[in-house]
Amino acid sequence: MSKKVSMQDIANRLNISRMTVSKVFNDDKDISSEMKDKVRLMAQEMGYQYKKNDQFNLVVLVPEVFLAATEDFYTTLYKRLNENAVTKNVSLVLKIVNKQDENNLNLNFNVQGKDGILMLGQFSKVFVNEVKKFDLPIVCIDFYYDDLALDSIVSNNFNAGYIATKYLIKKGHHDIGFIGKIPSTNSIIDRYLGYSKALLEYGLDLKEAKIIPDRDELGNMIDLKLPEKLPSAFLCNNDHIAYLLIQQLEKINIKVPEEVSVIGFDDVIYSKISNPQITTMKVSRKYMAEQAMYLMLRRIHNKKAKLINMTLECLMVERDSVKSYEGEKWKNFFYLF
Repeated sequence: MSKKVSMQDIANRLNISRMTVSKVFNDDKDISSEMKDKVRLMAQEMGYQYKKNDQFNLVVLVPEVFLAATEDFYTTLYKRLNENAVTKNVSLVLKIVNKQDENNLNLNFNVQGKDGILMLGQFSKVFVNEVKKFDLPIVCIDFYYDDLALDSIVSNNFNAGYIATKYLIKKGHHDIGFIGKIPSTNSIIDRYLGYSKALLEYGLDLKEAKIIPDRDELGNMIDLKLPEKLPSAFLCNNDHIAYLLIQQLEKINIKVPEEVSVIGFDDVIYSKISNPQITTMKVSRKYMAEQAMYLMLRRIHNKKAKLINMTLECLMVERDSVKSYEGEKWKNFFYLF
């Protein structure tokens, strides 16, 4: 009995990747018509029986804290993953992981018949290592660990933090606070490091920087404890925190941007419903979802493929929450909590 011809056999004959062959059979627009003709002709010559629209089944793991009612970034990112999955004939099963299960390494989800695992939002390293024992393709979305051999996709948070802080400095702000719990996630750490680089580059004293935590050790949001002496600007680790900050400042009669400037991250709904609307560093969740799915399908088709740690650049969206700093008028404003 002759051996059944596989996509890998076609790929080997043409000296191309299995992913390219798969893309041809799925009529991917990124593949040239010449390559499509070449692959289809070879498949015909080799007697390959193509079963159109082979379906893949994936588990999507998300930490419970990232799907809170107030959390827009990850809920929208999951929607974008779903939208992209439909176009690739991929089925997604969502599994929300609470902190107790994560800490206790309870992997109480079924991977039977699944082709891979998308980890959406940062999990502890020990939990990720436990998930690796399933020996399935894994893609980490919006987080990474340098010492774990896993495909990942993140925003260039370091560069975005640097650009946002530099923008404030060029607007005349030399006293810039940072709101975010350090360390809590790779994203916040990298944004803080970019912020720190900008301060140091412009000769500003990092020791005097006002760092305000926004969450507890479990990742739950906490009230912002603002200093009596307010900085002239704040860089917030996400738009939701920027939105809450503006509301808190409003309650004590501090106007944004007239008295304090604010920049957020992610360009989610909070940046648009805020008054004023928030200047922010935009992360394209649609593109992140598309590339995450690409990484997963690539890994499914070739488990020995070279590791990819993909970084996406952020773009600044200028709105109404930043104003050039004009002096010391509000530097000594004191208020009661």
